[in-house]
Amino acid sequence: MRTIRYCAAIATIVMSLLNLPFALDDGGIGLPAPVAWLFSLLGVAGIVAAVGLLRSAGWAMPAVIAVGAVNLAGAVVGLAKAWDGAVIGLVLSAAGLGLALVYAKGRPARVPRAS
Repeated sequence: MRTIRYCAAIATIVMSLLNLPFALDDGGIGLPAPVAWLFSLLGVAGIVAAVGLLRSAGWAMPAVIAVGAVNLAGAVVGLAKAWDGAVIGLVLSAAGLGLALVYAKGRPARVPRAS
């Protein structure tokens, strides 16, 4: 299960790194500035979530799943509008989200400790 967790984190980090430069250069697709900044902020959130997943933080799994789902939705929109890089975004987002869901389903449930 550790390998699946690491692979989900790596796919999330790579996708997030691709999102980071959107605020400065949207690749000529003509995004409004606030939307481009949201893409970049999603990249930052994805990196934070992936690092949390690597450190086995309790909040990280839902965060990685949420970031993957938003990236996947953005990739589908990009594919529909024929944006450059949409296929790469689709593959990376689907891989990260799929691996995160597999890891979330297979990991043992946390049992709260009695005080």
